[in-house]
Amino acid sequence: MDLRELATALQRAYPQGLPGERDALVTLLVERGYHHQEAVELARALEAQGYAHFLPGERSRWGFTSRPLDLKALMRALDQEYKDFVGEGDEEEALAFLTARLEGDRQVAREVLEALRGAGYVEKAHSPELVRDRLFFRFPEALRLYA
Repeated sequence: MDLRELATALQRAYPQGLPGERDALVTLLVERGYHHQEAVELARALEAQGYAHFLPGERSRWGFTSRPLDLKALMRALDQEYKDFVGEGDEEEALAFLTARLEGDRQVAREVLEALRGAGYVEKAHSPELVRDRLFFRFPEALRLYA
């Protein structure tokens, strides 16, 4: 199985990500029948190629995307540019922002949003002054990438 196929299978099995710490991905791959060393190498390769993304925090997990991407750069864009792009954004506007950043790939945008939501980085709250729900993105200090 190549990395893209494995990443797609993992994303389908865990659309909100695989809960756990950094070793959870290796453990899962061993449970799927890979030898430990091979599982370690696959986990490293998935992460290095941009298919697997460790999201630390209160609800740590691995997020998976069916196409490789630089999730930290995308998170930086959300942190720095999202409010300017959509103002007080709701889920549809967040998807539009992510889709634009991912060159029109709405499916991967949805995968990213679900992984971030599963890790607790996305919060939906009602805005009484706007009379609608909106999404807030909150990233742990460890992932803040700007100086």
